[in-house]
Amino acid sequence: MGNRGQSRVILVLAGLCVAVMLLSGFRSAGTAGGNGLQEVSAVSAVTASTAGAGELQDSLALLTTLGREVSAPGAPLRLVLKWQGEYSGEAAADATVQNLSSRLGLGEVSSSDEDGHLTLRSSAELSGGVKVSLFWSELGGGRSYCIVTFETADLLDSPELTSAAGDAGQAMLQAGIVAEWNVSLQAPAKEQSGPQAALLATEQNLAAQLPGIHAEENYADETTSSRSYNVPGLQRTVSSGGHELSLQLAVHRDGNEDRNRVTLGLPLITIEY
Repeated sequence: MGNRGQSRVILVLAGLCVAVMLLSGFRSAGTAGGNGLQEVSAVSAVTASTAGAGELQDSLALLTTLGREVSAPGAPLRLVLKWQGEYSGEAAADATVQNLSSRLGLGEVSSSDEDGHLTLRSSAELSGGVKVSLFWSELGGGRSYCIVTFETADLLDSPELTSAAGDAGQAMLQAGIVAEWNVSLQAPAKEQSGPQAALLATEQNLAAQLPGIHAEENYADETTSSRSYNVPGLQRTVSSGGHELSLQLAVHRDGNEDRNRVTLGLPLITIEY
């Protein structure tokens, strides 16, 4: 299928992940109507954000352990973490984004018109080489979509990323944004046989760390093999084809470097693998 086929699959997975986040959200059981988190009490918001931050911290620790197991010894662990979700409120978009950007310690907010929608962006680089960016796009009807992305070339050299990402989730929630996180880790693979054989060997390493892991969906072409799994005990899931998926694994043969690259995603991979 080649790179075009691979790109289509990645876009479908990313679209699925975003759609699920929009539909299920990070909502309180008491939320009703069209104002989203505007109607959630301050106590409920703080409780939800604290729980979400704790879940994220545990997931990043797990992902670090899994990454070390399946990557080449000493390889850098590239990580991309995204908080994304919908905002619906009466406050002006530029004021809301400026306040959120300031809370995240980002730079000046820039704006542009893209396909008739107001788009706002800001970014900064934290210590340890962690890059943070904010993307905001008005959807119409008083609704907007926001993505805050954290990226580091090596998670092991960026110990401050976990707390900064947790703080970002709380800041988004308190700003009235219905946000969910997804995270992808990528590194040179320990297994350097063909992609399918390397995936099976990598899968065995995962099974030793994740009792009860069960493959639900598969994809393969000449250079790439991928599986998505249900994993008992992992709280973040997305629904796909009647399955609850909480982890995705992909092994891709990089033709330029002539070696395998492994990617792990919780609950799905949302970067190019």
